[in-house]
Parts: sequence; structure tokens; C-alpha cells
Amino acid sequence: MPDKVRTITVLVVDDERSIRELLGDTLEAVGYKSLIAEDYEAAENILKSTPIDVVITDVLLPGRSGVDLIKAVKTNYPNIPVLAISGKNVSQAEIRQAGADGFLAKPFRIGKIEELIEKTLAHIDSTKARQAPVRKKVLVVDDEESILRTLIEALDVLGYDAVGAQNGLEALDIFERDKFELVITDIRMPELNGIELMQRIRARDPQMPVVIITGYPLAYPPEKASTEGAAGYIAKPFRINQIDKLLGKILYNYESKEL
Repeated sequence: MPDKVRTITVLVVDDERSIRELLGDTLEAVGYKSLIAEDYEAAENILKSTPIDVVITDVLLPGRSGVDLIKAVKTNYPNIPVLAISGKNVSQAEIRQAGADGFLAKPFRIGKIEELIEKTLAHIDSTKARQAPVRKKVLVVDDEESILRTLIEALDVLGYDAVGAQNGLEALDIFERDKFELVITDIRMPELNGIELMQRIRARDPQMPVVIITGYPLAYPPEKASTEGAAGYIAKPFRINQIDKLLGKILYNYESKEL
């Protein structure tokens, strides 16, 4: 987990609750402080009451638009960089003309927004706010491609080197050919389920921590996972900061209040 010279506060403005919460959680997980707002007025109130380092705003907001917000920020807080995001066909020229320092089209990968923040801050201040951590290697196993891809992208953002497998047998083959610090596996998978995979991995390496993820917490509660040797447990749907805290506790002995 990277250290920051100073905690950077990011204001996220988006009328879609799922997007603003995902962005907020992601930013918190990688070391930023995040505040969220659903529209122009809410963002304006936060800007008036709280020191903000970066604003990320959707272009299309209810009422006054994201372009209006960009112009207002650049007029009233000229030193705050503003990044625009949008899922519609919008004129980037208009957004740039309004004063935006960067633009990202939806849908975007989780790591892209952090990359854009880093580039923007580096352009404004040549002193890098973050240092690259030593990347620990994590094997991720899930037969649902979308979840596997999301986990890999999230781990990459959090500073891990993630390798994916879509079933237990493939995971075993990869595990035997490479060196990993931790394994994350779903339970219900074809050919070899997550419990059997955990047992085989721990037979080869008794010290290897294995984290169980499941969409059926009632059928397989965390107490049972712990009894069978799991180092950690996450129920679906999960948030990125849950993964960050759990892996931090297991691999770095960080204190965690939310598992």
C-alpha cells in the first residue's frame, strides 16, 4: 500500500449513485480522501466548506451541468484541477474550453481515473505525491469473467500484481508454475471448486493464505471458511476497500476494522 506525502482530497460529482460510490471507494482504497456529491449544488456546498485538491465531475448532471461546474470551479477556485467524465457523445473541445484539465469517457477501467489524477497533479506539481510500492503477486480464481476482470483491475489499482484463472484446475496449474503471496478464490466453480482448490494449494504450501469469496454467505458462512483454513472471507457483492483492508491485514499486518 503506497504512502502519500500528503493526503489529497478528491471531490467526485456524479448523479449516478453506483458510479460516484465506486469512484469514492476506489480513491479511498488507493490512499486519497474522497467526498461525493450528486449535483452542482451539493458540489458547490462542499467546495465552500472543505479544502479540495481535485474535482472529478460527470458532464451531464441534473439541473446545472458539469460544464457549468467546471466553469464555476475555474472562476472561484482557479488552482483546483478539474477532471471531466462522461458516458455520452459530448464535445471534448467544449469541455476543454470550459477549463477542464482532463477528460475520461465512460466506461473506463478503474485504474484509468487514478492515472489521470496522477498525471494532472504531476503536471501541476512536479513532486510526485506517491511512490510505487513493491508489488505482491496474487492469484485470482473465479469462473465469472466480469468478476474476475473487476478483481484483477481492482488489485492492480491497489498495487498488486494479479494473475487470473477461470477454474480450479487452471489455477492449480498456474500456482505450480509461478510464485504467489496470496490466492483469492470463488467457491462455486466447474471442475474443481474453491474449497477443494484451497485444500490442494495448502497441501502444497501450508503457509499460503487463501481468501474465499462467495455469493452464498448463508450456505458457506465465514466461520466455516475459517475452520477449513481460509485466511480471509469476502461475501459478494463486495467493495474495493474491503479487499484492500483484508489483504492489507493478511500481507502487511495492517489493522482493519472492516472485513
